[in-house]
Amino acid sequence: MKNINYIKTLALVGLLALGAVACKKTDSNSFLDKTDVGQLNEATVFADSLLTFRFLTGIYTGLAGTYYLDNGLTGGGLWSYSDASDDSDIVWSGATAQIAPAFNSATFQNQADFSRFKNHWNNCYNNIRRVNVFLANVDRSPISAGRRATLKLEARFLRAYYYWHLLRNYSGVPVIGDKVYAITDDFGLARSTFAETVNYVVSELDACAALPVTTQIEDFGRPTKGAALGLKSKVLLLAASPLFNGQNPGTGANKNLAGYDNLDNNRWKLAADAAKVVMDMGIYSLVKDNTTAPGYGYYQMMITRNTPEHIFQVMKSTNRWYEGFLLPVSRGGQAYSYPTQELVDTYPMKNGKNIKEAGSGYVEADMYKDRDPRFYYSILYDGSLWLNNTTNTKTVVNLYANAPGDGLGTSGSTKTGYLYRKFCHEGAGGNFGISNNIGLVAIRYAEILLNYAEALNEFSGPGTEVYQAVEQIRERAGLVPFQLPLQLTKEQMREVIRNERRVELTYEEATRFFDIKRWKLAENLINGPANGMRWTRSGSTVTGARFSFETRRFTNPQMYYFPVPQSEINKSAVLIQNPGW
Repeated sequence: MKNINYIKTLALVGLLALGAVACKKTDSNSFLDKTDVGQLNEATVFADSLLTFRFLTGIYTGLAGTYYLDNGLTGGGLWSYSDASDDSDIVWSGATAQIAPAFNSATFQNQADFSRFKNHWNNCYNNIRRVNVFLANVDRSPISAGRRATLKLEARFLRAYYYWHLLRNYSGVPVIGDKVYAITDDFGLARSTFAETVNYVVSELDACAALPVTTQIEDFGRPTKGAALGLKSKVLLLAASPLFNGQNPGTGANKNLAGYDNLDNNRWKLAADAAKVVMDMGIYSLVKDNTTAPGYGYYQMMITRNTPEHIFQVMKSTNRWYEGFLLPVSRGGQAYSYPTQELVDTYPMKNGKNIKEAGSGYVEADMYKDRDPRFYYSILYDGSLWLNNTTNTKTVVNLYANAPGDGLGTSGSTKTGYLYRKFCHEGAGGNFGISNNIGLVAIRYAEILLNYAEALNEFSGPGTEVYQAVEQIRERAGLVPFQLPLQLTKEQMREVIRNERRVELTYEEATRFFDIKRWKLAENLINGPANGMRWTRSGSTVTGARFSFETRRFTNPQMYYFPVPQSEINKSAVLIQNPGW
């Protein structure tokens, strides 16, 4: 089932990993002065409370590898899932080495053994094994019984999270349970069906609902009851969606691995109920502030670590992570990701109407005027303002064609005429100013509201509760009016919700990448020209034109799933490959 080199690696793998996380020498009384890390093994680690905590901390560090398409928080870059969707593109090219260009061109080096796919499989199963080692040994630790019980639930949440990541990428996967494999064990474990994998993850998250409702400040970043229930909401929404529920493209032996083998509308009800449980906890709310500026609460949510909206974050150091990678070169950034014109067109006007709707006020030649406030807090366009380190004031960011430094067509800058600024602090550049403490936002209350609205609309149509959930999002965004038209059909409300998900959750935790796949729309949305905006200046005259910067390809059904690594298939007669691979 697993690569033999990974399976036979015992707890020492986790022990070595934790050293990089928490074993920095700080003074003459530091941990490293007293402990010979070369002698670490299961017996010594779990006999020591500090080492036990550090072992669990090592499992947390792998979560960043589920947030990004590649490398997590390491590797010197920001490889967002967004860049392999219709939302954006990445600075890098070269499908043989870079995973976003590989997706965008449907070109995968070594096909099912493409290393960028295998990284996700290996990262998840390595950490699932570490969880099982932890659960098998933590009761030997001198930590109090009550604290051990909580740590076990944390570990089970982490394991469920890794399975969730496997599920959304691979569908049904081998489920190990609590077993810690030894070198003498039979590794020929078949994939569980999609239904079995979903049921296992949901049952684990139900157990994790016994986690504390809140954490102390020093424990922020550890999962809570809300995190477990919020993740359950995400799992069940995925499971209810067309790719897995009614439009499963699998055939023969992989049919029940790729999704359910039947359509059941009640799965939407299960997803809606799961989201409603989180809502009914009464402890989460949207960050709202339309007084300072329209939609300012949305911006505050993006730069503040601990708010009533955040349910679970993958923690990172206080630094300028987003600013350093996303902002333009003139502001000390690396200009890593480039939003598409398709994403820009998704943002409605500030009056809540989409740009093609009668009465919206949209003017193509002045397309950035009077847009949804979330647009201004998410995207840099030609003429945007950002802090300048030289003047210590906000000055214009020039993204027009061939503008010195940052312009479209210049080396290392935008390919589309746009850059992201989401999660960037306005008081910082890539290498100056305020250090931002926001983590990698994995679950927040706005997503729960949208999960609920989508699932309930699909189950029973656009009733009052669906309207209320969506309109909470639009009101916080600063839209005036924020109310939706009355008597929308189920199909019209579906489009509203999908649009709101794209706008509200852009550049967050792979949302768009998996949304268009689970809706089974990727074959249409990322199969053709991807567009940007070219502004040209001649004296005081400014002209704009949409242009295609790339033609994208999507192979159906292959690209709806990651392939099980071919090297694993070759070792096991019972492992079945995903459709199209």
